[in-house]
Amino acid sequence: MSGPLRIAVVGARGFGLVHMAALYQLRQQGLNVEYYPYSSSPSDAAAIARHFKASGHFTNYNDVLSSNVDIVDLVVSHDSHAPMAIAALRAGKHVVLEKPIARTMEEAEQIVNEAERTGLKFMVAENYHFDRTFQVAQQLVGQLGRVHTIIARDLHHNQPTGWRTIRERMGGGAVIDGGIHMIHVVLNIGGPYRRICGNIYNSGAVKMEGEDVGLAIFEFESGAHGLYAYGWAFIGSPAVPVLEVYGDRGGLYEDPGSRVVKEVMGVKYLARHGDLMLNSQRVQVGEGDMVVEELRGFIEAVDRGSLVPMPVELELRDLRAVLDMYSSRC
Repeated sequence: MSGPLRIAVVGARGFGLVHMAALYQLRQQGLNVEYYPYSSSPSDAAAIARHFKASGHFTNYNDVLSSNVDIVDLVVSHDSHAPMAIAALRAGKHVVLEKPIARTMEEAEQIVNEAERTGLKFMVAENYHFDRTFQVAQQLVGQLGRVHTIIARDLHHNQPTGWRTIRERMGGGAVIDGGIHMIHVVLNIGGPYRRICGNIYNSGAVKMEGEDVGLAIFEFESGAHGLYAYGWAFIGSPAVPVLEVYGDRGGLYEDPGSRVVKEVMGVKYLARHGDLMLNSQRVQVGEGDMVVEELRGFIEAVDRGSLVPMPVELELRDLRAVLDMYSSRC
């Protein structure tokens, strides 16, 4: 890297603060980066820049596009993914985009086509792809013999605000937002599926237009079955394994009591899920910060001209599964 890579975090409030905290850590670790938060609120943009010791800030997206930043990091509403990503690529910027890639396959293909046309780097920031827990789980699955059942569940309480309460802007509800994370994990372990039987609904416990609960059964081409449960309507829900995998030679599950939550520059977030229990024996997955690693991986791919570490084909696969859940009924 001859000079610093310049990154604009567009949408630097909300989860964008986690991206800012990750970039702050990367710079502390010696990565040669400059970062600039964007917010439509001038006071917020300036305050975030001061807090994270950024090199500047933006309050207008056109200014981001006409600037000398190398990478646009989009942490914006789902309806903004396609137009903002395409605009950035056309302006000559590499793009890393928070999940999901888009609301529809048509929008997703428009982004992918533009990235291919320009030859610029594009990656979806699916941080669970970089979670040490799930990476090690994939490595251990072979020890279970013939896998017959995969269980993924994340049931908690969340009351969204703003654009997340509007179905059209979300492209759905909880499943396409937070729930796509666990779909990614299930498909990485289970592989291609033959069928999804879904039950998507709004419980009435959460004030939003889209679904706050998604339940599904996967039938995989391997013969295994998957049970998926995700939702925001569960007040006082217990801490349970987010992932369980069972085969004819053993079982594997995540220990929720060993999850790692970090606080960096006042921003608190889940850095990785828990250790794994393989046939009742603890497997320590090691240190790791999934947000730091996903941004490090993308920055290094831009700097080296190498492939991005999260293939876009996987995110297209995940979105297709979400849409299959939406269109199916048990």
